[in-house]
Amino acid sequence: MKNTAFSLMTALLAVMNESEPKDPYYVLAQYFLYHFDQLRDLNIYDVADACYVSRSGIRRFCQSIGFDNFSDLKAEADEWKRQCNYFIGYSVRPDYKEYLSGSIGEMMEEINRIATPAVLDKLAESIHASRHVVLFTSDFSGMAARSFQQSMVVMGKLVQIVSDAHYTLDYLKVLTPEDLLITVSATGNFATLMEPMVQKAAAYKVLVTVNHAIKMWKSYDQVIYLSEKDNSGARTVYSQYGMTYFFDILYSYYVNNYRETDLLQGPISELPLSDSQKMRVQRCAE
Repeated sequence: MKNTAFSLMTALLAVMNESEPKDPYYVLAQYFLYHFDQLRDLNIYDVADACYVSRSGIRRFCQSIGFDNFSDLKAEADEWKRQCNYFIGYSVRPDYKEYLSGSIGEMMEEINRIATPAVLDKLAESIHASRHVVLFTSDFSGMAARSFQQSMVVMGKLVQIVSDAHYTLDYLKVLTPEDLLITVSATGNFATLMEPMVQKAAAYKVLVTVNHAIKMWKSYDQVIYLSEKDNSGARTVYSQYGMTYFFDILYSYYVNNYRETDLLQGPISELPLSDSQKMRVQRCAE
């Protein structure tokens, strides 16, 4: 049974990115990524021989990313075709640069119309007033979330990120009505899968999406659509660039509203590296 990641590919990449190359889990993650298109036909004996691990080691690896066993991991084989359609299908255009630049411009104008001062003020006020703020996101949308998280530190507000790459959903269970949970899900697929968990969270809940399927979003106190029509059917510029743009303008709005109270010292210039920091960087580079 699958107990974890929204995407097997995301989970495997997270293991590979965060493990040492000689770590057995790194070797297994890399092997499954290289053979993702053959996942359905793999058998545990061949994997064990190729990766120099035991069958019990493979089972423990599967459990570490949320699958009961190797068979459950193999059941995600269809994801390969979905990922190919999502990434390659989107990019196979002879006029891609013109399409992309035009689509981004139209997207930004649309978000500007939708993200009115009233919408931004409501969300910024919720962020400012909440005891804890959690961004709940798939790892694919995590880049925009991580940038927002880092920028909020200098405003004196710590934002927690919970993603499918690091399955820490128990964190959602301890949220209270004084907390804020923002689900970031451009197409709505991540939000749909995680909705049972969101329903149980006691926090004030906000969804940011381009999926206009209203019946799915009853669990939320506020839904912010980044498009005027439904764009959930396939990958669009909203998935890659829309979230980043929205959180950038939200942050600017937050800074302009709360800088005087939350950051009394004003803008902070980038500090030069100290001698100890330089030494640590040099040791890491050696």
